[in-house]
This record gives sequence, C-alpha cells and structure tokens, in this order.
Amino acid sequence: MATEIMKVDWVPTMETGIAAVDQDHRDLVGMINRLDDMLEARAELAGIGAVIDDLVAFAEHHFRREEEMLLRAGYPDAAGHGASHAGFSHRLGAMLAGCMIDPGPESIGRLHAHLQAWLVEHILTEDMRYVSFLRDAPPPP
Repeated sequence: MATEIMKVDWVPTMETGIAAVDQDHRDLVGMINRLDDMLEARAELAGIGAVIDDLVAFAEHHFRREEEMLLRAGYPDAAGHGASHAGFSHRLGAMLAGCMIDPGPESIGRLHAHLQAWLVEHILTEDMRYVSFLRDAPPPP
C-alpha cells in the first residue's frame, strides 16, 4: 500500500513572531517538502538519505536553540517542551532504524508522513503555547 505524500504549505497561523524560530520552521518545512519531491520523483535512496540526514541534524540544532531560548526566558514549561522534542527524536530514531532494515518507498513514506504531521502539530500547538509568554516576558538581564 502506497503512502500518500503531500507537501506542507506554510500558512500565517504557523508564524510565532520570533524571527529565528520562524526561519527554522520554514527551513524544516522546506526540507520536508524537498523529501516529498524526491519521493514523488522516485529518487535514489542515497539522495533521499542525505536529505533525511540534513533534516535530522537541523531539527536537533533547532531543538537545542529553542530549548535554550525557553530556559533563558524562564518559560515555566521549558522541561515539558524539551521532553516533547526528546519524544520526537526517540520516535524518529526508531523510524530511521526501520528505514535501514527495510529501505524503500513504504518505510520512507511513513517517515515523511510522521515528520510532516509532527512538525505541523508541534508548531501549531506546543510552540504557540510559549509565544505569549515570550512576548510578555521582560528581556533576560
């Protein structure tokens, strides 16, 4: 059974108003959409793997930066937000292992769908929870 692939559309409701965070999110959406393009074109697995590697590395960079920002600002649920990132990373690792055991369009399609759904959901719910706190919080000393 083929996994349906669809691109992520960047919409204004995904904007946090924090320039660095929004740029990271746009970059992540771009990487997911590049993966979509490669899956549609039935690109070589090595090329798809390189995009996935870049996406995972960039996501980890973004998570660290976002978590440090929340800690500096004194966000009360910084640990919970970090736990969400850790849960995603754990699930992603398991899915990547599945792709290595059974490389092919099905496993990579499932990985793509998970990346896509998690990122959009995370931005629209969990990331939006800290926006008003950061906007209203005094700047750190």
